[in-house]
Amino acid sequence: MPQPLSRKILFFLIYLASLLYSFHYAIPLYIESSFISQVIPTAQFVGLVFSFASIFTVTGTFLLPRFLKRFGNYRTTLTVMGLEIFALIILALVSNPIAIVVFFVMQRILGDIIFLNLDYFVEAFTDNEKTGGMRAIFMTVLNVAYAVAPFLAGLMLTDHEYWKIWLGAALFMALGFLVIARYFKNYEDPDYIIPNFKTTFYLVRGSHDLHSIIFMHFALSFFYVWMVIYMPIYLNKFIGIPMHDILGVIIPIALLPFVLFEVGLGKLADKKLGEKEILTVGFLIMGLSTMSVAWVTTASLTFWAILLFITRTGASAVEAMTESYFYKQVGPGDAHLITFMRTLRATSYIIAPVIGSVLLYFISFNYLWLILGIFMLSAIWFSLTIKDTK
Repeated sequence: MPQPLSRKILFFLIYLASLLYSFHYAIPLYIESSFISQVIPTAQFVGLVFSFASIFTVTGTFLLPRFLKRFGNYRTTLTVMGLEIFALIILALVSNPIAIVVFFVMQRILGDIIFLNLDYFVEAFTDNEKTGGMRAIFMTVLNVAYAVAPFLAGLMLTDHEYWKIWLGAALFMALGFLVIARYFKNYEDPDYIIPNFKTTFYLVRGSHDLHSIIFMHFALSFFYVWMVIYMPIYLNKFIGIPMHDILGVIIPIALLPFVLFEVGLGKLADKKLGEKEILTVGFLIMGLSTMSVAWVTTASLTFWAILLFITRTGASAVEAMTESYFYKQVGPGDAHLITFMRTLRATSYIIAPVIGSVLLYFISFNYLWLILGIFMLSAIWFSLTIKDTK
């Protein structure tokens, strides 16, 4: 009988599966709004497609612990991954606008749920005293793909042949499926707590630290949504930068902070500073640099790459610290709290595009960045009032 794999090897394998998942998720990420704009040409309504998908994502996120308790994370993950591969292949093959929207919505829902499945695996293997470092490594593994994948997408995207992007995403998802299927058959699930929304809501509301860190996670997710949906359209249609330059130059450079800084910041939070100070500085950098986007009119690739690099430097600090702080408050069986936080992440994909769509009826596109920056600065009050872990 083969010996069970050590925790160290299981960590490596779940990180490998997460890396493959991230490539699958990030390759189409920055072309999604442009892809959908082919069948829904009005910018305001493009955002609403993302909101529609996220309504179902929130529902799926909240129901996920019930499936985990009944079927286990291993079987649930493989089922969702299999459906995701199917949806991606269909997107590569179909040209009917209705089919495109339906399967686009489907793959967005499934992709977010797979992230939760992987999240539960990581939490089950993590020691609390090493949470900051381990969560930072996990996020860095994800972000390596997020940084490299847009460059690959730029190479693949010739003459707007989006089918190559979707097939590439399906290939990476299939490889992740094989890793989970081969090595996690004997995974022992914790005793998941089935979330009761009302009970969980009052629990979170009653803890200043919990609801503050969850709000900061929501604010960060809101930032990501507007950047993913609106920045490629803004740079391409309003600034005049070709899409292959956006994907191949600007975005890969902009995303480097997530690869360069998060592990070091996670270890710093574990050993010396705690999360409070790093969160505050991160939101300050995010807010000021994002506000400055509103007044930039140059089409210089170098300038935009540097400016967006600065915005993501702040975001990388906030991401590492929200993950570290939150997971120091919960354990692997706290599916109700993990689900609540991740539900807020999905909720940002409902709220942010709706707000963006409404605002674009009244303001110029560039002022979206001024509003977004002010919102990031407002989160500083929450970072300053949490109880630090050091």
